[in-house]
This record gives sequence, C-alpha cells and structure tokens, in this order.
Amino acid sequence: MAEYLKPMLDVGSPRVLNCNVITRRLQAKDPAAVTFFRCKPLNNLVLIKDTDMNARSKEAISSIGTKLYLPFNENDIYEGGRTIFVHDKMMEGALIDSFGRGALPEAQLAEDIRIMKVLDRLPSLDPFLLKDVFINEKIDINPGYFEVGKEIWDQIELYILQGFEPLAKAAFPDAMSSDEVARKLIEKIWEGRDLEALKPLIMAFRLPAGQELEIFAAWKGINFYGFTHQRAMAQLGEMLQWLREIKIPTGAVSAQERKEITAQLETVKAQINAEWQSAEKTLGEYQASYDKMFKLRQGSADFLNFLRNSSKAYWTLGNALGKTGHATYCWDSMTKRYPGRKMPWDQTRELITLFSKIFHTEKKAASAVGW
Repeated sequence: MAEYLKPMLDVGSPRVLNCNVITRRLQAKDPAAVTFFRCKPLNNLVLIKDTDMNARSKEAISSIGTKLYLPFNENDIYEGGRTIFVHDKMMEGALIDSFGRGALPEAQLAEDIRIMKVLDRLPSLDPFLLKDVFINEKIDINPGYFEVGKEIWDQIELYILQGFEPLAKAAFPDAMSSDEVARKLIEKIWEGRDLEALKPLIMAFRLPAGQELEIFAAWKGINFYGFTHQRAMAQLGEMLQWLREIKIPTGAVSAQERKEITAQLETVKAQINAEWQSAEKTLGEYQASYDKMFKLRQGSADFLNFLRNSSKAYWTLGNALGKTGHATYCWDSMTKRYPGRKMPWDQTRELITLFSKIFHTEKKAASAVGW
C-alpha cells in the first residue's frame, strides 16, 4: 500500500476520526474503556469527510459526506480497505456483509447508525465540533475519542461567545442592564435547543420557521471556523512556500513523468489556494456584515441575510478548512522528521500524490470505492 495512506487515515486531521487507532490506545490503558460504537466490530472503522458529487442527494446543502473506511485487516488498517458513504442507501447492508449480522445486534446497530448520521450533519470532524454535538444531542461518548484540552476549549468558547454577545443584547434589551441576564441568554444561544427561550432572537432576526436550530448551529460553527482559520494561517503559509520550492531532481524521472508531476503539482497548489480563498471570502463576508450592523451601526440587512443563509456558509467553511487542514496536517506529519523539512524525492513524490487524493472529488459510486 502506498505510503501516503497512513497520514490520510491518521488521528489528527480535521477530516478524520480513526476509531481503530483511538480504540486500541484507550483499551491499552484501560481494557474496560467504553468504545465509540456499541457494536464492537464498528470500532475498527475510520470515518472520513469527503466529497461525493454523485451519490449525495440533490436536496443536500453540500456534497460533503461522511465516508466509512472498512479496513481489510483490522490489525493493520494501512493495508487498504473498502469505503462507503453514510448517506448511501446500501450502507447498512455493507456493514452487515462485512462483519456479519450476528456481530451487529439490531438495537445496538440502530444506535450506532444514529451516531454516524449525527456526524454526517457536520462539515468536518474537528474534536471541538464532535464534543459539542454529542453534548447537545445528549449522546454519551467516551471523551477520549475527541480530546479537547481545557485551555483550547476555553479559548474557542470565549471567541464564539464574544461573537454572540452583541446579538443577545440587540434582541433582548433587558440584557443591556444585566450581565447575568446577558450570560444566560448567550448560553441559550450556545446550546441552540430552547426555541421558546430564543423566540425574541428568532423574531428579531426573522429566522425562517423550521430552520432556527439549524441556523444557530451553523452560526456557532462559523465562529468556530473563524477561530481555526486564524490559528492555521501561519502553518499554511509555510506549507505553500515549501510547495513552491519543490524541484524535481535531474534524472529522477523521465521527461514525460516530469511533465505530469509538474502539472499535478501546479494543480495541487491551485486547489489549496482556491479552498483557502473560499474560506477567506466566506469569513470576510460574515465579518463585514457583522461589523456593519454591530460596530458601524450602518444597518442590519447584510447580516440578517448572511444569518439566514448561514448553513451554506458553514458547510463551505468546513469543507475548505477541512481540506486545507488535512493537507497541512499530512505535510507536517511527513516532513517534520527531516532537517529543514527537506524530504528525499521519493517521499516528496508520495506527498504530492497524497495532496491530489485530498483535493480529489469522488467520481465512482460510493459503494464501489476501494483504497
């Protein structure tokens, strides 16, 4: 199996939840550790966010889905495996075919599929989003599967709550005179579950009926991605500079291969730039509309329009920052062992191939894909 498969499946990428590796780590420390899935065999899976232009329903707000990677060898998942998307109508049957009906009790499998579908509602698999969605869904999951240190959690929380505060005070004038009232209202926005408590906010911002909770979740997610965007900028710049400095050694490949690799490298650089610019455009639109309403006091129309369309923005950001974050993680993982990140050519070639995989849009039927 190509060397690039390991970082593609590794723990650490915002687009990957490697249940296989994390379960083994947890059970090595505590054999009785509670696993992610109720059905034991499913803890050998790796969950990956990926694009599926064909199988995603036309009604879906995004073409991003959650792909299940079923390894051929659970003891060495990097030997290869089969993949299928959670939204594929054949998904449950594929799991039963792979593990056997007897190993997947009906009630436990139903709960595990519910968990998969909760994850399918997220644009990426960042630990913060996992922890937050399971808290809000009241699903008890071993926190070892999405470790978020208290310091970083507090930083993210503060960043997001600061974004919520002006809206709470705009919709609830009484909050202006009481920090305690404001805090409670902001907590309600954070939780995004209590429609009755949030009714004044919903009315003030004229949120579409039936979409209110989805919009609150997307709004929180946009703020989270704003936080991750700021943290990712420096390392992304370093990776792009590294890509610009790649030189194919003389005599390493044929003239035709050199031409193909050069074209592939240029495509990768263009794709990374395009995804990053997409994220910056979306965040820029959000910040401009937010500032226009709450800082410059120049009107609310732009912000209200953005808020009503926030689900699309949320998925755009998750896709763009998920892909660039995955690429940056893999680049750092593969290059950091070499002084000055100067990898031998063979490893550099593997990394270019990996980048192509990350930014590739799936064209085959989801249930037919093999890695």
